[in-house]
Amino acid sequence: MIKSEIALGCWQFGGSFGFWENQERSDSLQVLHAALRSNIRHFDTAATYANGKSEQILGQQIKRFSHTIGREELTITSKIMPKGPALVRKDVQKSLDRLCLSYLDILYLHWPSSSVALKPILDAMAELKAGGLVKALGLSNFPLPLLASLSDYPISYVQMPCSLLWTKGLDAMRTYCTSKEIGLVGYSPLGLGLLNGSHLHAPDDGRANIYVFKDASYPAYCDLYAILHKCSEAHHLTVAQTALAWARSQGFGTLLIGARNKGQLLENLSASDVDLSEGELAELDEGARLLAMTAPPGQDNLFGHRW
Repeated sequence: MIKSEIALGCWQFGGSFGFWENQERSDSLQVLHAALRSNIRHFDTAATYANGKSEQILGQQIKRFSHTIGREELTITSKIMPKGPALVRKDVQKSLDRLCLSYLDILYLHWPSSSVALKPILDAMAELKAGGLVKALGLSNFPLPLLASLSDYPISYVQMPCSLLWTKGLDAMRTYCTSKEIGLVGYSPLGLGLLNGSHLHAPDDGRANIYVFKDASYPAYCDLYAILHKCSEAHHLTVAQTALAWARSQGFGTLLIGARNKGQLLENLSASDVDLSEGELAELDEGARLLAMTAPPGQDNLFGHRW
């Protein structure tokens, strides 16, 4: 069984309208410090996360630890939106300035768009790679047909959900990326925090709009939660730890986990070596499959983003 590298997703840092409101800066700093001291060396952020605040917080703390952790030990990734080729270098430089870095290890194009030509943007990104400003290129949340149409570009990584809440298209994407030697980076193994054991009902934030809380999907969501609880009790784990154990079994090279406070991070890291049985994995797979079948027709991502 492949065990994914654990990386820290930094969307929650700085807060984000509709999702991670009221995030305390002190909690974000404690999460980052705990991650670094737990030997996490891969950090993922984006310019759009809290309008650059996530990048700023991450960059400041990387700089603070630079006397003990060298830049070459770190994998720092960020993302740009498809706004046009003329803005690629400018946007990347803004991210680098916020991150206090001279280069990115991976630059992702964050979301696809049908209203903006993507190939000129990828050409501009490839120029940055050739010039050393970024080491590798990736795509985030691109459906497989669109990804396949861009096979001429030097795409080294694809970022997509690795979550029980969204397994639609997972097998096909995994097969394609393996055949093309593209690294799979999974995000949101805890389903945007919904799989922490406390959200059988919709939270009072933007996550309430996710399809699992719609009438057509909610019964399957409850059934999946019941399976998670059963597996968790069998292993004396929290629901979050069980969801993470499932995600780590999915063959992704890297798995991004998020945490709003130090306790959440350490809780999940403490179960990083847990293995579920083949029977338990199969039961969770089936629960996730039945839930994915209830997603609205044409929806190709967890957020319902229309590109």
